[in-house]
Amino acid sequence: MAWSKLKTIILIILAATNLCLAAFVAHRAFLGGYAQVQARENAVAFLQEKGISVEEQAIPGGMELLPQTVTRDRDQETELAQRILGQEAEEVSLGGGIYRYESRRGSVQFHEDGTFQGQFAQGTFPLGEETPEHYAVSFARDMGYEPEVLSVEAEAGTDGTETRVTLGQTWKGVPLFNQRMTLVFAQGECTAITQGRRLNGTPAEDIGKDPISVPTALISFYQGLTAMGDVCSRVDRIQPGYTSSVSASSGASALLPVWWIDTDTGAYLLDTMSGGLSRAENL
Repeated sequence: MAWSKLKTIILIILAATNLCLAAFVAHRAFLGGYAQVQARENAVAFLQEKGISVEEQAIPGGMELLPQTVTRDRDQETELAQRILGQEAEEVSLGGGIYRYESRRGSVQFHEDGTFQGQFAQGTFPLGEETPEHYAVSFARDMGYEPEVLSVEAEAGTDGTETRVTLGQTWKGVPLFNQRMTLVFAQGECTAITQGRRLNGTPAEDIGKDPISVPTALISFYQGLTAMGDVCSRVDRIQPGYTSSVSASSGASALLPVWWIDTDTGAYLLDTMSGGLSRAENL
């Protein structure tokens, strides 16, 4: 047999083998995808059997958020303090990982867990023609804080009406549920930041940890609900996001992926790594 013919036969055999392998892989992928869809439908049916209705469109398509680790960035804090108080701001170490910055504009204080607060001198941050809400959003963005407005509340104070605008922080468009700050406005100016908490560094993916599946998360929600003695009849919304916590030993922060689950009886947080459930009011 001529070498050219033998070469052609070999190439045909290799091509046929590759086609068979591709078909096998595609079949396995199809079966895997079908199994995932079936498991998801079974989890929804399970909840419905238990008296909890949930619309398919309310359920996330997958577990896209992965855990992150954040190491405190002191240079970032200094830069932020100087943006607020000016380049003349002086740093004072108060011990225990607490740093305070002061200038004629006021003061800002940062803690190791990302909490912070500020007090501003009269006339430093006047509202001008802006509303407190719009001013608060612009102020937060200037700080490098990706904000979303959570609430605007006005109440009577000793010096007239006081308005509090509470902002939530997001990271790459994803909500950080326990990262918030409240800007206080009185007599036409911003006077303080209270209950502040922010990312105190740049998140880096925590490699080697995988979340649970969507069906497992739905079942875990029911199991957690039952364990707490709570009941609900409807899931209205599920929003993926993060909560943060600080390690007492290393001082590093952890961003933990969670689902914020709104029901007809209250809101809950589901840890999408462990499946643990807690009431959102305890955040």
